[in-house]
Amino acid sequence: MSAPSHRKVGFAAGLRWLATAAELLLAGLGPLSGLAALWLLISMLAVVPILGQLAIMLITPMLTAGAIVAVSQVSAGRRPAPGLLFAAWGRRDLRTRLLALGVFGIVGAILAMMAVSAWLANQVSIDQIQAAQQSPDAMAGLLEQVTPGPLLLVAAGIAAVVMAALYFAIPLVLFHRIGAIAALTASLRSVGANWAAFLGFGLAVIGLCIALGFLFGIVMLLLSLAMGSAGQAVAQILLMLVAMLFQVLMASCQWVAFCSVYGSPLAGREDGPGDSGGQLLA
Repeated sequence: MSAPSHRKVGFAAGLRWLATAAELLLAGLGPLSGLAALWLLISMLAVVPILGQLAIMLITPMLTAGAIVAVSQVSAGRRPAPGLLFAAWGRRDLRTRLLALGVFGIVGAILAMMAVSAWLANQVSIDQIQAAQQSPDAMAGLLEQVTPGPLLLVAAGIAAVVMAALYFAIPLVLFHRIGAIAALTASLRSVGANWAAFLGFGLAVIGLCIALGFLFGIVMLLLSLAMGSAGQAVAQILLMLVAMLFQVLMASCQWVAFCSVYGSPLAGREDGPGDSGGQLLA
């Protein structure tokens, strides 16, 4: 099946994506919080060196697909179950294609890391890096010694292409049942055509991150003054909760952006993208 045609939207539309996604998150805060907690629990696999991190990268497209389905149900007025996070796992065709997207992400990450490593190798030694890892101050001092170079731009370019290719590829595979390569190509093309919208969206996300960082800094200071060391523990828990919901918010943004650029796959349907048992569109 070929990819659907995309439309071109402007800067203002991209600015609204984050606000619309936040409204959906708030509308389904209860069930989406349960899904976010489950996602956070699975993400703990990343503490396992190399294998755990690779496993998370491999299944992230599948988990993102489940979160997108949950958000789409919220937009249809339903109450998704947290288990919907694994909705794509039960369908062999979706599972295979989404895992292929995960492999693509891993290859892209490796290529970007190789470019960064080559950039650092030209300026600092491995011994210097290992010594700097012992202290944040030492790492900051080491980073002050390095200067930007072409290889750093190559790494940034690789990361940008990978993110652009994956952004719409996940919902395209999920809702339109096209192959992984066709979905990656279509996503890259549509993101490029809507660069102004993504510029607006990116600025909105950066603004949100700055605001959250400022707010969290104030909260952490107040907790430390009021509760001492216990306040720092509470602050860490709050940070985990915020990160948990932020992950689902970004999946909600993917759904909103996909509907804006490709049109809602729920248009004209009464059943939505999944039933209470977590089954996806047939």
